[in-house]
Amino acid sequence: MRCKPYNSATYWQPFTQTEETSQWVTGLDTQLRQATNRADVPLSVWRGQLQSCLTANSFWLLYSPGKTGSLAIRTCFDPQTIQGCRIGRQSDKQVEYLIDGSLGTFRVTVEAPTGQATLLRYTTTLIPAQSFLVQALPRDLYLLDTNGDPTTTEGMVYVTQNGPTSGLVYLSVAKPALGSLLYFQNLTALNAYGEATQTEPTDRVTAQWPEAGFALPAAKQPLPAGIEVALSDAFIYLSPSIPASEFEAADQFMAGMACIYAQLPKPETVYYDWPKAAERTIDTLAESPHCGRTIRRQYYLNAYVDATNKPPESMVQLAILVPLWEYQQWQQKPVALAESLQKNLATFFDAKKEVMMRWLPGGTFKDTDRSEEQDPSKIDSWYLLHTLMNLARLGEKGDVDAKNLFFSSLEFAIKAAHAFDYDWPVFYNINTLEVIKAETDAGKGGELDVAGLYTHVMLQAYEFTKEPRYLDEAITSAERLRGKGFELLYQTNITIMSALTLAKLWKITGNRLYFDLSRLSIANVMARMWIWECDFGFGAHISTFMGVAPLKNAPYLAAYEEAEIVATMYNYLNELGTDAPEPIRLFFSEYTKYLLHRARYYYPSALPPEMVCQAPREGRIIRELPMPLEDIATGWTQAGTVGQEVYGGALAYILTTYAYKRFPSAPVLIYADYPIYQAEYQTDNKEKGYVVIRLAGTEGYTCRVRLLARSRELPPVKLIDEDDPTGKPIRPAEKTSQYQDYQVPGNKRLRIEWSRTGTF
Repeated sequence: MRCKPYNSATYWQPFTQTEETSQWVTGLDTQLRQATNRADVPLSVWRGQLQSCLTANSFWLLYSPGKTGSLAIRTCFDPQTIQGCRIGRQSDKQVEYLIDGSLGTFRVTVEAPTGQATLLRYTTTLIPAQSFLVQALPRDLYLLDTNGDPTTTEGMVYVTQNGPTSGLVYLSVAKPALGSLLYFQNLTALNAYGEATQTEPTDRVTAQWPEAGFALPAAKQPLPAGIEVALSDAFIYLSPSIPASEFEAADQFMAGMACIYAQLPKPETVYYDWPKAAERTIDTLAESPHCGRTIRRQYYLNAYVDATNKPPESMVQLAILVPLWEYQQWQQKPVALAESLQKNLATFFDAKKEVMMRWLPGGTFKDTDRSEEQDPSKIDSWYLLHTLMNLARLGEKGDVDAKNLFFSSLEFAIKAAHAFDYDWPVFYNINTLEVIKAETDAGKGGELDVAGLYTHVMLQAYEFTKEPRYLDEAITSAERLRGKGFELLYQTNITIMSALTLAKLWKITGNRLYFDLSRLSIANVMARMWIWECDFGFGAHISTFMGVAPLKNAPYLAAYEEAEIVATMYNYLNELGTDAPEPIRLFFSEYTKYLLHRARYYYPSALPPEMVCQAPREGRIIRELPMPLEDIATGWTQAGTVGQEVYGGALAYILTTYAYKRFPSAPVLIYADYPIYQAEYQTDNKEKGYVVIRLAGTEGYTCRVRLLARSRELPPVKLIDEDDPTGKPIRPAEKTSQYQDYQVPGNKRLRIEWSRTGTF
């Protein structure tokens, strides 16, 4: 039995590693050979045979695609005995089994979803005969050879659940040549179990070859008797092919995720007034003494509310300033805060080192017990490059001083890249370039995706100057992203930025490798999404569906990173349009929709008091202050344990800038919770006009389009599908004097017409 994981040093040349098996593997082949009640499952499944059988303590599904091995699926487990099973309700696509055991009655529903020939779903519930505490239980998936032996199989595991991310494992079975599978546990279905037992489904889906899948967490409280509770809702996406490269693996993974996503329950979304939230946020950033301070006649923002124990940080100023410039353009009038923050940028430049510093030079740290980051000579690899990226973005918008600061620091960044051979560590000394912390964990490498951020900065320099040197730097750095597979991601917003710049590099050079690396970057982020709705404990007051954590092992969602991710996703779709593969357009659009719905829960005023941490790690939390909490975790953890982040304050006006389209003299504000990546505006006169927009997404899913009045009352408006030959207006789902709401399929061209006279 062999498992072959990634080896990033050899570009998809995996080394061989023997795994230690658990007690659930020993003797499994004998147990299955002696199984009783073996029968075909009365469903039409793809490319093979599906059978059911009983062993002493389990009810099994056995899937054989031919003569190349099989999968054994343990749908339920009773440690004492299974007494028998019977078929309940059934149809062409679904069959139900009722299994009597010592613990109670299990209900196993097996489904071959309509139109999804490569997908199998099985759901298990239990009505306990008596109350009991759940303890150690086995996983549900075993990989077998042609003789039913799990111990001789070989394969690769690409990615598994990490913390509270989606409950997935993606792997290939190479010996025997069974193909590839994506296992997905619908964690939303387990909310009642989590509530009853006070547990969380964190790190519960993994692979310990030759077993994989989900194991219920051990209970802190007993399951009550007589109440049916879901124990599992699993999907298996099957493919006969084994990826020949990390890029094929990424594409196969995203296709499988799109197939599974179509079957998942999804929460309803509710509209939130982000423009109003943006106004409150900007006023608070400019005026609240809890958010900023004046030092040597310059105004600086704190990183966290009332966190003045550290010097101001350059990244914090730019994280607020750059999207504020975009908001000014959207609003069509200046914001005074932007000018104040522009003035302080030069104070972070160290003329002797010729580089922008993280901490304000000359500032002091007041903490007696400092974290590893609180050292003026130590810098996080992504930090400097992120700062340079934002300076260049200001330069692109016409800020000459920011552009000069960018180029004044650029040689230092190039020198650092060469010193590290484009493989960036976690921390290094900004004075000597000595590596202080090389790896995130032993054998895991440093900040692997920062090579993509460096590529981004070099492309910005190239676009300013057209000097081949910068393009060569970008290409050399991009090459360092090869061979990382699903280990590429260090920080999700950086990985998404890498995806965007790699797509641009593909267009500049015509080299398909960079588009391949771009898709691989996105697959890394998709694998770390929280595609489930936590509804137990504190989770009952929030929404987590389609969340993205800031780091691959972070146990929480974070406002700042999510704001940057969604802005980058919009720009990615604008860059590629329909060149973006369908799974990417689907997931980017759905992510945007759900962030616009759930981002309100980052604000402490939206949460019950008991849910908000009163002793955060950074600064303090002021509930009425319209600054987002850094962190939203799963059900049993309070929000805001890190702090209330000022540098995440751009969240509200980023969402406003990107989700709302406004046009000069047009009386209608257009909101869509799917990205709009094309817009054509025409006005005939002061009385009437129209806009044609193109929505992202795919036609199998819908989004909200809301037409809002820019004055007291919405004028007569029509929304028309441009590709509908009848030209018949779409009927609004909701209508008031201030707005009209529509549910519209993705990937549509829509025409919005208005007439102040009511005559079109």
